[in-house]
Amino acid sequence: MSQQRPRGLGRGLDALIPMTSEGEALVPQMIAVDQIRPSRQQVRSRFDAEPLGELAESIRLHGVLQPLLVRRLADGYELIAGERRWRAARLAGLDTVPAVVRSDAGSDEQLVLGLIENLQRTDLDPIEEARGLRKLIEEFGLTHDDVAQRLGKHRVSVTQSLRLLGGCAVVQSAVASSVITAGHARALIALESQAAQEHGLKVVIAKHLSVRQTENWVRAYRPRRRRRDESTAELRAIAADVESSLGLPIKIAGSLNRGRIELRYASREELERVCAKLVS
Repeated sequence: MSQQRPRGLGRGLDALIPMTSEGEALVPQMIAVDQIRPSRQQVRSRFDAEPLGELAESIRLHGVLQPLLVRRLADGYELIAGERRWRAARLAGLDTVPAVVRSDAGSDEQLVLGLIENLQRTDLDPIEEARGLRKLIEEFGLTHDDVAQRLGKHRVSVTQSLRLLGGCAVVQSAVASSVITAGHARALIALESQAAQEHGLKVVIAKHLSVRQTENWVRAYRPRRRRRDESTAELRAIAADVESSLGLPIKIAGSLNRGRIELRYASREELERVCAKLVS
């Protein structure tokens, strides 16, 4: 795939509407609903049932007022913009919908334009937006600066959004469902392991921490966790030395400052031998 920067990006939906040589928009045509399929560039993964039902009822009464935008395929049409209207039309029982057909929409440029149009929606959750940004970068070769310019965002905003995809599945789900904010998630992503992120998420929810409080908690948790890991490693090394010296398996429970040692023996001979070593 060419990595050349697509032309015409950042002009919004107007850039997608085909024009005649006189500069007039092409007239929509009626297309069978079943001949249209969703775009692979759609970044919204959830369509709330209640608003979709309200739109379907409006379509039953007034029809589809804004045409869909599609590109022609060998076996039908693929949506470029208007999936919510298409879903609502199906729900309303319509057989056909008005659509503008782009005959030149097979190029990377048009696919990118469709994806950018989807990303300009205000009802995307932070994870859907981040996945759309990643698709622009990974599939179409845009840089963070390119994406920021096309969407009218700051580069830092794009980078911060992409960071959300470094969170574990549970953290991403919590952001997508608005249980926590993107700010909470970015703080939790600083924790290295999935287990630590999940633990941090439980703390944030249980204690109703603000973003700033979450950041402080993460800073305090990380050194504490490292010290605990280092202590565990040292205890394991001590246990290995004792086992080698006594010739018996042992178990150390506790910390470097306080705990207990358990010895296991399988015969009277082993017991007498280890006792002799301990009192010698």
